[in-house]
Amino acid sequence: MGKVTLSRVAMYIFLVILFAVCFFPFYAMIINATRTTGQILAGFSLVPGTAVLQNFKDLVGKVNIGLAFSNSLLIAVAATALSSYFSALTAYAFVVYNIKGKTALFVVVLLIMMIPQQLSIIGFYNFMRGMNLTNTYVPLIVPSIATASSVFFIKQYGHAALPVSLIEAARIDGAGEFHIFNKLGLPLLSPAIFTMGIMTFIGTWNNYLTPLIILSDQKKFTLPLIIRTLSSDVQDPKVGAMYLAIAISIVPILIVFFFFSRHIIEGLSAGGVKE
Repeated sequence: MGKVTLSRVAMYIFLVILFAVCFFPFYAMIINATRTTGQILAGFSLVPGTAVLQNFKDLVGKVNIGLAFSNSLLIAVAATALSSYFSALTAYAFVVYNIKGKTALFVVVLLIMMIPQQLSIIGFYNFMRGMNLTNTYVPLIVPSIATASSVFFIKQYGHAALPVSLIEAARIDGAGEFHIFNKLGLPLLSPAIFTMGIMTFIGTWNNYLTPLIILSDQKKFTLPLIIRTLSSDVQDPKVGAMYLAIAISIVPILIVFFFFSRHIIEGLSAGGVKE
């Protein structure tokens, strides 16, 4: 019994240390967002400063942070909605239908997951330029329809969550395929959809590379590009304003994670226990 208690205490200590290590970068960011550029360059402090208002004035004086915030929100919400619905629809088809070549198609999905985005970025840009879609939000939103990782995750979850007998009963009752998917498939797959939806939102919100090569009009810039603009001004660096912009940029992510973290846990754990 003593060993169990000692090991539990050691585990708690380890978790507290791990939490401190993970939380420290966020704490440092918040502290630096309240300090002047001179104070930040002089060294780190655990005590917050009093320059939040000045940093905010410097921030809005250099960039349109509100417009960049709304641009990022529009892209992230639209991409998440498209990815969640169509990935669930594709995964539903993989689980429910016994079509010829289904295994080969799923292998293609797995291969797509293994290809790094950086390898295809040049071809993607040339393709978008050929279609006159550069400097628009279309290349940042529409490709989210085909998200291989979401399809894979929802499909694996669907094998445990989608009872084929229930689908067949709905068909016998005369329900159409899209009606069955919308009324039965989506609710049953919702934990996995929420999980991948949150991941898609975070990934799209933090996406830097694709907007960098697609967007050229500063009025269409997302938050990562606006923060890059602040950091590239070597003549008049506003480090405090840059930290404040970073702090503002993580607020939606924290809100989304706070309200939907329960669905992440359900999505990851459901299906692990079979009846």
